[in-house]
Amino acid sequence: MYIKSIIRNFLFLLLAGVCFTSCEKMDATYKDFLNGGEIVYNGKPELLQVFSGNKRVKLKWYIVSDPKITSAKIYWNNPAHIEGEPVIPGQRPAGRDSVVLAIQRGSGTDSVQTFIDRLKEGIYTFSVFMYDDKGHSSVKSEVIGDVYGDNYQASITNRPLDMPQLNILNGKSDLYIPWYGVAQQAVRIDLIYTNTAGQVKTVQKKKIPNPADARRGMIWLDRDTLFNFKDAPGAKVRYRTAYLPEETAIDTFFTAYTDIGYKYYVPPTPPSKDENLALKKKVTTSSGTGTTLTDGDRTNATVWQPSSSERADLNVWFYVDLGSAVDFNTVQTYFIKDPGKITYYEVLYTEAATIATDTKWKRAYIKFGAPETEDIFVSTNADNTALVNLKGRFIKINIGLRDEATNINVSEIEVYKKDKL
Repeated sequence: MYIKSIIRNFLFLLLAGVCFTSCEKMDATYKDFLNGGEIVYNGKPELLQVFSGNKRVKLKWYIVSDPKITSAKIYWNNPAHIEGEPVIPGQRPAGRDSVVLAIQRGSGTDSVQTFIDRLKEGIYTFSVFMYDDKGHSSVKSEVIGDVYGDNYQASITNRPLDMPQLNILNGKSDLYIPWYGVAQQAVRIDLIYTNTAGQVKTVQKKKIPNPADARRGMIWLDRDTLFNFKDAPGAKVRYRTAYLPEETAIDTFFTAYTDIGYKYYVPPTPPSKDENLALKKKVTTSSGTGTTLTDGDRTNATVWQPSSSERADLNVWFYVDLGSAVDFNTVQTYFIKDPGKITYYEVLYTEAATIATDTKWKRAYIKFGAPETEDIFVSTNADNTALVNLKGRFIKINIGLRDEATNINVSEIEVYKKDKL
C-alpha cells in the first residue's frame, strides 16, 4: 500500500510539470502574437455599388453596425489624368488614384455616397477600406464599373425620321413627325418649335407602355404630333436625342440639335363617281397572270383564263389591290366565256394592308347559278333606295366551277364609288 501511494504521488508531480511547461510555451506564443499591438478589424463597406457617368462615377455603400468608423479610402486601378494637367474648380487634383473621405456616423445604418471625377473613359475596379480614428482598417470591398466619355458621345446619333408633314385643316395647324427606330439606350427626344401664338415651345417625347400589352415593356411611338405649329417662312423644328449608357447611369448624353423642315400634307383627291378604282391596279390570281383584268378592255381581246390544273378543285379566284382602303359601292365583272358553267361567284373585300393566309375577308355579295356576262353588284340599303358604301383595299372575286373542263374567260373587273343609283 505504501509503495502504491508513492507511485501515485510521483505520477501527479510529473503530470503537473508537463502542464506547467505547456502553459509557459502557450503564453510565450500569445505574447509573440501580440507583439506590435492588438490587430483590430473594422466593419467593411456593405453592398458597395458603382453608378457610371460622364468621366466620373458615383460610389455608394452602407455602414451597418460599426460606430467607430470615421473615414474611408477609395483606390482605383489606374490614375485618371496625367500629373500636371490644369486644375478644374471643384474637382480633385489630376494624377491621383485614391481619395480619402471623412465620415460622420449616425445612430443606425448609414449610407455613404461620393463622386469620383476626372476619370478617363474605360473600365475601373474600385476598392474601398474604412477606418476608425486610430487608423484600424476594415477588410477590402471591391466593385467594377464603366466610365463613359468622348468615345461614347461620338457613337450616339439623333433618332432618324421621315419628312414631317404639316396639316392645316379647320383652323388647326399640326405637324406630324414620322419616326424610324432608335437604339434602346435612347431615353428622350427634345423638340423645339414655335407655336401659332408665337411662343417657343420645348416638348419632350419618351417611351410609353406597350398599348397592345403593358407586360411587354416600354416602346417608342412611330409618329408624334406638334400641335399648333406656326407655319412661317423658314420655320423649322430643332430636335435632339438623349441617351443613358446604362439604366442606372448618373449622366445623360445628348446628340447635337438637328434642324428639320417640313412639307405640306395634301389629302388624296376623292375619286369621281365615274372613276374605275381598279383601273391599272395590281391583280393577284389563283393561276396565270391577271394584268388583263384591269387593263380597261372589256372585250375578249385581253382575258384571264385559269389554268386547267387550277380548275381541278372547281374553284378559281383573283383579287385586285386598290392601293389603299377606299369607299366603294359597285363592282362590275365581265364573264365573256362559259358563264353558264359557273355554279356561284362572290364579291369579297378587306381593309387589311396585306394579304396573308389568315386574312379575314368580308362578303359583299354572293350569287348562286350563272352570272350575267356583265354582272354588276351594287351595295344598297334594305329597300334598295340608296347606295351604301363599303370600305376595302383588296376586292376579291371567288368563282365556283361546274366541272374541271369548264374553261371560263374573265375580261375585266371594275370598282366604283357612285353617288347615286
